[in-house]
Amino acid sequence: MELLGLDGYATGEVEVASTDQVEIRPTDFVEFAICIPDQHTKQLLPFSFDERRYLKPVYNTTSPRVLLKCGRQVEKSTYLGNRLLALTCIQPSLTSLYVSPTNQQTKTFSNDRISEPLGISPRLRAWTDPHLQQNVFHKKFINRSQIVLRYAYLNADRVRGIPADLVCIDEIQDIHTDNIPVIEECIAHSSFKFKLYSGTPKSLDNTIEGLWIDESTQNEWVVPCDHCGGGDVRHWNILDESNIGPKYLVCDKCHKQIHAMHDDAQWASMNPNPRVPNPMDGYRVPQLMVPWIAWNDILNKQLTYSRGKFHNEVLGLSYDSGTRPLTRQDIMDNCTSPYRIGDPAGMRVAHGSGTRIFMGIDWGTGEQTYTTVTICGYLNQKFTLLYIRRFEGQESEPVVQLAKIKELVAQWHVSFIGADYGGGFDRNDDLLRTFGPRKVFKYQYSTVTSAKIKWDGGLARFMLNRTEVMSDVFNAIKRRDVFAFPSWEQFEVPYGQDFLNIFSEYSENRRMNEYKKSRGVTDDSYHALLYAFVVSQITNPRPDVFSPIQS
Repeated sequence: MELLGLDGYATGEVEVASTDQVEIRPTDFVEFAICIPDQHTKQLLPFSFDERRYLKPVYNTTSPRVLLKCGRQVEKSTYLGNRLLALTCIQPSLTSLYVSPTNQQTKTFSNDRISEPLGISPRLRAWTDPHLQQNVFHKKFINRSQIVLRYAYLNADRVRGIPADLVCIDEIQDIHTDNIPVIEECIAHSSFKFKLYSGTPKSLDNTIEGLWIDESTQNEWVVPCDHCGGGDVRHWNILDESNIGPKYLVCDKCHKQIHAMHDDAQWASMNPNPRVPNPMDGYRVPQLMVPWIAWNDILNKQLTYSRGKFHNEVLGLSYDSGTRPLTRQDIMDNCTSPYRIGDPAGMRVAHGSGTRIFMGIDWGTGEQTYTTVTICGYLNQKFTLLYIRRFEGQESEPVVQLAKIKELVAQWHVSFIGADYGGGFDRNDDLLRTFGPRKVFKYQYSTVTSAKIKWDGGLARFMLNRTEVMSDVFNAIKRRDVFAFPSWEQFEVPYGQDFLNIFSEYSENRRMNEYKKSRGVTDDSYHALLYAFVVSQITNPRPDVFSPIQS
């Protein structure tokens, strides 16, 4: 454990004369320019760190990468808004890009954390001008800095191509892992390259937990106990459930009262030397350390919340509540095909029996996600996986992929191609021009479509209800009588592992389970199989698998 002081503040430069400059810390600017309403009188008061001493290092860190792992209602959004405003005003010509999972979350942040402080603080308002752009998704300032606000859940299309110096990803636990590299590309040409991530943890598989464990300094607020020793030999508490007493915060050793805002309480790194270049400054902020949450509220949540929800939203800790839709045995029991991957005998049998051949394509970037192709057909009444290929290394080049895919289409006499819409705009266009719209069909995952599979004529692609369709395919695999995969020895790595990398988490925002994968692993093989199976519905409908959604 390495103790951290309150020094090492980040500084910015504000031009005050043609030759004079003064250094200013983000906390200095926030206290000078930000106003907040008093909880009791509702009178506007200058923002103060008197009860937020622990936030000063978080505001002023010099690290270009910051991660906040927080409970709910600990002023996470207030911190993000204040820090963006401070850096925007301190640093001329800075473009900050804020991204949250949903449209509504981004609008709420824009209105409550950016527009409202600008509206109520005359000092802050001095950095704006009514003639500059000031809509909900774009705020411009007189020093040529700006804040751009977007949202990205299933895809990052709304973020692509926005040049920025700072990326702020809020509620990162709800943003799909594949979208994060796309969002980060927005700062690729900046010399500033600042990344600010925040969220409330969920399962141990979630993105935020992966970043916390693998890449952050894991800073914890450590609280001394004056009853256990003294001076340098005092017992230090890292706040968790063992510190919850019946009336107040207690020491996890002697169970006597301790105080989160003790004069000696401070941040300490649990991982002072992460094994990555440019590690993140990581901070965990549980409700136990904030002074405005009543202790009875915490006790009530401990009784009424589920274990996962209490760990996530009160303690700011991940909890192993995620579940795997498939087990290794589920996959192995489907490995009943007599043909090896790409076996010419399988191709001859398929062609000789006159069965239609279907291709599924999941496009990837070559970095933590790979373009994967599946070729399937019905043999012995099972949807049999005859060929699968992941494009890695030099094959990650789109030109190489397209040439090989066209060769496979000809070799296997493919009838229909189901392709991922989200990651292959140019490649899908090339396939459409080569094979035509009666052979190539694009599929896009959605969270709003009421039907499981719905053709959108205006967009010229099928919309898939992501959770429902993925659930149906998982259930079909678990039935053991729909699919036939190659032998487990040949299929396990990397293809079978892709299936096992997917887990489910409950989304409070959408009131439903969602399927995700852990950061740093792939699930491309599963989606490539799904697209092949879905496109086969054109000629081989399976109402026993894709049963209608009950209204």
